Amino acid sequence: MAHTRSKEPSASFANAEKCTQCGYCLPVCPTYRVENNELHSPRGRVSIILALRNGGLAKEEAATILDHCLLCQACHAACPAGVRPGKLALQLRAQAPLPASRFSRLFHAITDRPRLTAVLAAIIRGYQRSGLQRWLRRGRLLRWLPTVAHMEAMLPVASAIGSVPLLPAPPSSAEPQPRVALLAGCMTRLFFSSVPQAAAHVLHRWGNQVVVLDQFGCCGAPYRESGDRARLRRQAKRTLDLLHDSGPWQAVVCDSSICAVTLHSYLRLFGGDPIYEDRARQLSAKLKTMSQFLAATPPPVRRKKETFAALAYHDHCQARHGLGIITEPRNVLRPLADQLLELRQSDSLNADGCCGAAGEYQLRHPERSQAIRAPKVQVIQEQDPTVLVGENPGCLLHLAAGLDQKGAQTAVRHLAEVLYEAYCV
Repeated sequence: MAHTRSKEPSASFANAEKCTQCGYCLPVCPTYRVENNELHSPRGRVSIILALRNGGLAKEEAATILDHCLLCQACHAACPAGVRPGKLALQLRAQAPLPASRFSRLFHAITDRPRLTAVLAAIIRGYQRSGLQRWLRRGRLLRWLPTVAHMEAMLPVASAIGSVPLLPAPPSSAEPQPRVALLAGCMTRLFFSSVPQAAAHVLHRWGNQVVVLDQFGCCGAPYRESGDRARLRRQAKRTLDLLHDSGPWQAVVCDSSICAVTLHSYLRLFGGDPIYEDRARQLSAKLKTMSQFLAATPPPVRRKKETFAALAYHDHCQARHGLGIITEPRNVLRPLADQLLELRQSDSLNADGCCGAAGEYQLRHPERSQAIRAPKVQVIQEQDPTVLVGENPGCLLHLAAGLDQKGAQTAVRHLAEVLYEAYCV
């Protein structure tokens, strides 16, 4: 079907006019570093946006090309002119959404519904802990089912901290503590099922009354990144309604950094809405990732575990470049490590380089995603930390699969698991 080209310049892409074609964005772009293709660089994407803005390209054609933007925002930090290619890509996708695969539609039909998410999480947990996962990975069956093998390789092994007990309700005689909502992301509930309760125990050890909220389904992150604004608004309203009806809260903490990025975007999403703009504004004022929240308060004096030999932290790109979260997780981890390693820069990787997961990009374009991941895995292998720590489940799944394929000994764990072992076990 022929695409209709725009005849009028679009004001929504005005930021692209700031581009001076200087090229400072090129060395920080993960797709450009791997492919050396100008079209898949931030500068190339801005050129595509300008062609669209000037009526020389259809939105669908432009969206297909910009599908390869990982939204990592590394180019935002590098650009001296203030061009925001990642935001331009999101604006375009809102007008020409990326198509959803059958698997994606099925998966989100589950994650948008809390009860179905709980059922699938129980199945995954049983698969991890029953020994079936180890048996299948050691056998030959998966070799004959390459698509299934690819999906199975993304599943993490069972958590090293095992099953975490529910946090008991505080006694009625207890002194009042700050009331904190812990938003348990759908990806942590599905693939890292020990994390929500581990995070709750850690926040409690920091002196808070914690309530785990998991009845909202998904926060809408995949819909934000694909441009499906209708479903994003639906999931955002569910999340905001849950927080409003169960409040008030002194703080709202996310156990997944992409959830925090998405929740902060609600304010712009609901601009002008008589009800939800105010709710989104109140949420943004109280919203923190786990490391942000914990770094602002001294840790408990007594630890259960002395130290880990060597820890390294993996930055989730949108949290680092979008929310400015850099020092907080390192400050939280530093007391727990004999060595806190910073991942080195290599010829094909920035020190804070993207792992290539990028939400559903790893499913839409697995070969490109794995090519972007490869230098990161190599650097991790060379530095050999005991544990690689992160706060974004998509990154952790992707990196764990890459390290497992290489036979690396480094464990990949969520920040909440490491802190739970250090302070709560």
